[in-house]
Amino acid sequence: MDVKSALRDGRFRKLLPREYDKDLTKFLANPTCPCNISFYRSILTNCKDQLMKYFPNREVVGEKNQLEEMMKNNWTVINCNVNELDGRLRKLPKGRKQLAITRYEDQVTVVVNELDMIF
Repeated sequence: MDVKSALRDGRFRKLLPREYDKDLTKFLANPTCPCNISFYRSILTNCKDQLMKYFPNREVVGEKNQLEEMMKNNWTVINCNVNELDGRLRKLPKGRKQLAITRYEDQVTVVVNELDMIF
């Protein structure tokens, strides 16, 4: 997310090498597109000096450490009657989630994975 916000700033874009011009144009045309993920990874890997200049008081974390952090799972299992499901799901904290749902007669089992970070 920090790389994405930095790319929106012209001062940071001027620090990047010319080889990123094509990817920058693509990013600026559609900054919310998930297709930019490989561009973010490339910047994290190859442009640490530029990131450190732009964020002088912050540590630049390598992609590997960041991916390990993102792969953490926060699982919740809900077993209830189908009529109780809406209330139980509304009690979950806001944010993005992956759901797996199974139903047998009036009983429902929902496995929820809370996603801390989404690209």
